[in-house]
Amino acid sequence: MDNILKNKIYSSTLGMKIKEKVPRLPEWTYFFALFMYLLSQFAQGTLAIKRLIPMFLPYWIQMFVALIIVLKIITFDEYYLKDWFILLFLGIVLWQSGMNAGELNLFYYYIAIIGAKNIDFKKILRFFLVTISSLLILTFIITKLRIIPGLVFNRGDGALRYALGTVYPSDLSARCFYLMITYALLRDYKLKLPEYIGLISITIWAYVVTDTKVDLILMVFFLLIAIFYKQTITLLEKITSIGIAIILGSAVSFMILMTYFYNPSNHFMKLVDHALSGRFYFSHIAFEKYNVTFLGQYIPQNGFGGNTSRVFNYFYIDCSYIRILMMLGAFVFLLVVGYLLYLSHMFISKKYYSLELTLILIAISSLIDQHMWEISYNIIFLATFATLYSFKHSSKSLSI
Repeated sequence: MDNILKNKIYSSTLGMKIKEKVPRLPEWTYFFALFMYLLSQFAQGTLAIKRLIPMFLPYWIQMFVALIIVLKIITFDEYYLKDWFILLFLGIVLWQSGMNAGELNLFYYYIAIIGAKNIDFKKILRFFLVTISSLLILTFIITKLRIIPGLVFNRGDGALRYALGTVYPSDLSARCFYLMITYALLRDYKLKLPEYIGLISITIWAYVVTDTKVDLILMVFFLLIAIFYKQTITLLEKITSIGIAIILGSAVSFMILMTYFYNPSNHFMKLVDHALSGRFYFSHIAFEKYNVTFLGQYIPQNGFGGNTSRVFNYFYIDCSYIRILMMLGAFVFLLVVGYLLYLSHMFISKKYYSLELTLILIAISSLIDQHMWEISYNIIFLATFATLYSFKHSSKSLSI
């Protein structure tokens, strides 16, 4: 029976006939769904919600998009029967944990990952850059025209932070960071001087406008990696995939342990927490108030994002890993960490170095931001089943 499951491939006969007549229909279907998903989730991160767009609309759109992608998968994609059972099991687990937490981003992203099978990942990157950049510029324009408000925050030391139509300045700076690394990935980190000037200008602009120091550090780190790309790849080869897994695993463990055992009377912890804008303190509250569950729980949070009035009793979990652990549960957390390590190993073993560097940057960024599983920020995970042949020569280019 096990051999039958391993060797039997399921595919829809009707779907194969349709694909023979219209070969690009699966790709067109996926990009339509992806556009609707990006549009709805991007809107949730702007002040267009409640002012121009009903709050319920993005959620219904995302459910509709998930249905379209599932139909694309069932109709046009081929998997071994055993793989179908695994994918279905994981989908059920992610759905249930997401329903428990009241947060379905990871479940919808999972469907988008599976649906990206046989789609050229560089096409996805191009589509993402054009779509999100256009939406961001449109947000700036309608904010300037006062169609939606542009929130201004005072850090307390007199420095003003501008959101420019997004829900919070740090979200705007994070979006700039993700757009920058996505552009570098699309170019396979083969950047020219005008591109470096453009990326440096975006970094400076993002910091001046949002006054977000953590994202500034991430952007500078990215620029250094891009400038010293060959040297960074040489270092990756020496560290190997096992070494990278140990480093990333240690970083995640350090963040969780520091959060769990956080003590404001400890000078070192308080100093690091201050540098991370209170990430330890607020995540520590989550550990104090709630236990880690197996399949997730709802945790009410009250952040500054989108609020035009003063926020009392602020509480928000910024770290993506701790959000997954506390909100989606221990089982999903272990799945996510295992998935990240698997993806890193695949990129290294196949010498997809630009993909590996981007994954590392996102893994580091996720230590301090909550955007890991928001597809309108981070697109890297769609590479899991997508076609990556255009990245195959990235290692050879190092010697040119």
